[in-house]
Amino acid sequence: MRSLIIFALVVLLLAGCADKHISEPTVVYKEKLVPVRCDAKLPVKPENDGTFETHRAKMIYLLECENLLKQCIGIKE
Repeated sequence: MRSLIIFALVVLLLAGCADKHISEPTVVYKEKLVPVRCDAKLPVKPENDGTFETHRAKMIYLLECENLLKQCIGIKE
């Protein structure tokens, strides 16, 4: 009789763990950025003296840099 009571107590104690639903792991795919080696030679950066021509030269410089980097990763316009 005593072993039956101990068995019933053990079953009751472990019954609390049995109700918990364990969900299966889910796979989450994330985009991973990979560095790309690029042998592009950047043009010479213009000096900043505050004039309109300097700002124009900087914009041309930035557009050239952007086109070079797009060529490195394979984006065609």
